[in-house]
Amino acid sequence: MSSPLIGALIYADGVYPERVIASTVEGLRDRGIALAGALQRTPEDMADRHACDLLIEDLATGEVTAIAEHRGKEARGCRLDVGLLTELAEAVLSSLRSEEPRLLIINKFGKIEADGGGLRQAVAEAVELGIPVLVGVPARNLDRWRAFAGALAVELPVDDVAVARWLAGHGLDAGAGERSGELAKSWTT
Repeated sequence: MSSPLIGALIYADGVYPERVIASTVEGLRDRGIALAGALQRTPEDMADRHACDLLIEDLATGEVTAIAEHRGKEARGCRLDVGLLTELAEAVLSSLRSEEPRLLIINKFGKIEADGGGLRQAVAEAVELGIPVLVGVPARNLDRWRAFAGALAVELPVDDVAVARWLAGHGLDAGAGERSGELAKSWTT
């Protein structure tokens, strides 16, 4: 039996799984595997930055963009720039159709996706094209995620071994370390 087409990394609210997703992306890129999607990146120097200085990378092009509206250092709470998110979603959809990626990675099934927008259409398009999808899902959006993805998704813990195992089920090796890679291979055979 094959692994469900969508792997959902379920995480506690406010505890974005950047390290696990970023190491997966790095391992796949090191192996020359074409990717589509978006990855949230923490700026390297946070000393002079606000917590809302969110960066997002288009995984097909490598382009990194600030995705939150700049509202000043005293702003309370973050507000995504919906226009930029819409442009990113269109770019991701285009890369799904033209770049022949082996995996779609969506950093977060956030409020906008839960409400029917953002990168939600990219997930649906990838499934339609038979492209596996790895997506981060915060606990606060879990019920809406389940209603959207249904039986097409498996819920994964935020863990390199679990991700490696799911990827191996789709013929992908992210090189999550020799031990986790060997475990993933043994679990899928």
